[in-house]
Amino acid sequence: MFEHVVPLRWRDSDALGHVNHAVFLTYLEVGRDAFVTEVLRSDPEYVIVRVELDFRAEVRIEARTVTVGIEVETVGTTSLTTRERVILPSGEVAAEARVVMVQWDVASHSPRAFTAEERAALEASRGLTGV
Repeated sequence: MFEHVVPLRWRDSDALGHVNHAVFLTYLEVGRDAFVTEVLRSDPEYVIVRVELDFRAEVRIEARTVTVGIEVETVGTTSLTTRERVILPSGEVAAEARVVMVQWDVASHSPRAFTAEERAALEASRGLTGV
């Protein structure tokens, strides 16, 4: 599983003293961008077409960091499905997500197929650990 540490920000917390639910999507995005940058060796050029997000535990600002864990589930022609987790410093999983992203051609504003090299890198990423 690829892992990326994300620092918590004071503004992430809400009036209840915990990290607001909407911020979890930002944490996942930061981890996902690091994953794409490291694995595909390019700027993240994708669009999200589906997110399923289950909350498992409260995250409080005192945690200071969370780790986003990402595993490749399936690689399609233009799409990538990942399993993503927000993990507390204690190791407890605070949230689990399933994300479908589509590789994007910025010039034509349309999906583009993964190259053979990208596909091989994504398959090889199973078991990769990063920071």
